[in-house]
Formats: sequence, structure tokens, C-alpha cells
Amino acid sequence: MKTIKSTVNTFMLAIVFLLLITSCSNDDDNTPTPQLQENMVDVGDYNLFAESFGEGNHTLVFESGLGDNYESWYKLLGLSESNQVIAYNRAGYEPSDVANNDRNIIQLAEDLHQVIISKSENEKVILVGHSLGGAVIRYYAVQHPEMVEALLFVDPSHEDFEVVTQVAEDAGVAFFMENGSPEAANEYAQIIENFEILENLTTLPDVPTIVLTSIKDRLEVPENAQHWIEVHATLGEGVSDFTHLITEDSGHYIQIEEPQLVIDAINALLD
Repeated sequence: MKTIKSTVNTFMLAIVFLLLITSCSNDDDNTPTPQLQENMVDVGDYNLFAESFGEGNHTLVFESGLGDNYESWYKLLGLSESNQVIAYNRAGYEPSDVANNDRNIIQLAEDLHQVIISKSENEKVILVGHSLGGAVIRYYAVQHPEMVEALLFVDPSHEDFEVVTQVAEDAGVAFFMENGSPEAANEYAQIIENFEILENLTTLPDVPTIVLTSIKDRLEVPENAQHWIEVHATLGEGVSDFTHLITEDSGHYIQIEEPQLVIDAINALLD
């Protein structure tokens, strides 16, 4: 089958990301409150803000997309009524500290590992990742299969669909910087490298896996919608318990526009 690749429209993506950015405010005197200090996880040269809600036999860990803090998952935090839920902000997303290292998915997965070690009350976790967060949990699962109970990908980024040139990457970085989002710029600066890392990544560990794919915003070009479905389907290679669900009722942010679909998928993994 002939492969169809779509060039990323950097500025359109950037606008979508920026519309959904929210941030946590600091006190006027910049003095951390005791509660804030309690929620900070030391990952080496910087600290990440991570909150744990609820408790139970399962631990859910949410990994956000580029430009988003954990509040993009707020409609799902009710799952903490019977499970432990961990949600955190990556470096640079306030009140997490700024990091000076490269923000590729290798480093993001290492930061995620430190959050899990620090916060999880169970030996294994269910990872839920959106967009760039999907790439992060994919890399993490391959590197730390012993830590993973199950995986849920919410419209994840995929190297076989998006084509980003160096010119486009540089333009995207400049756009985020000009709009006051250096944390997003630092992550976007690694997008080409991320896709190269993913291209060389082995298949996922054989754990229950669900992929949610949105084609609502791609239906104007049926070939693109079909290719988006196909690349997401490849995540099931070698996975004996794999489910692929496709929706036309919500856009890229399925967890915000169609949260029940995500909740039902998580409940399926819990069962």
C-alpha cells in the first residue's frame, strides 16, 4: 500500500496547543507553600509538580501533550474514587521547575520514571498518554516493561504520519517563544529527533493496550484520515490484547471533548 504522509502545518498546530495551555499560579512572594513543596518530585537538577489522588489496586498515570499541563485531564480525575491517579506537569510547566537539558522523549520518559517511582503505590501502572504524551509513554513502556500494567494512547503522535522539516521545527520553536511558551518551544525543538527515536523503537510490551484515534479533523482528506488510522493500528503489533477505537465525534483532544470514551477505555483496562 502506498504510504501517504502529511506535512505538519506548524502554525496551525501551535495555535491548537496554545488555546489549551493552562498554568498554575505562584504566590506573589514566590515562596513555595508547604502543600506545593509536598507535591514536588526531585528528578535530579530540577523538581516536577506531581499530585496523587485517591488509592486502590491500580495506579493511573496521565502524560499530557505538548503545550499542556495535567489540567487537560481534569474531566478524568474522578477515576481517583477507586484508583490511585497520578497527574503531573513536565519541566517548565509551572509550578514545575525549568530544565536545562534537551527535552526529547528519552528525557521526558526518564522524568516520568522518577515521578512513578516517587508517587506510585503499586508495583505497576496504567499509562495514559495524549499526543506527544503518547510518544513518551510508548518509549517508556519499551524501556520499562516491568513497570507497565496497561497502556492507553489518546490520539498519539506517530512518526509514520507527520513529516517535519528543520525549517518547520525552527519556525514552530520561534512561534512558541514569541507567544510566551518556552516550555512548549523546548519540547517542539526535539520533534524531529523524537520521530527518529520512535522509528528505531521496538514493538510495545505485550500488555493490554487501547488506542483511541480521532479522524474528525482529517475527514476533508479521506486519505489522511485512513492513514492516521493505519499508523495507529501498527501500535498493536505483537500485542495479544489490543483494541483500536476510532471516533468522528471529537477532535484531537478526545479527553476534553469526549471524556466518557476515554473513561470507558480506562475502565476496560481496569477490568
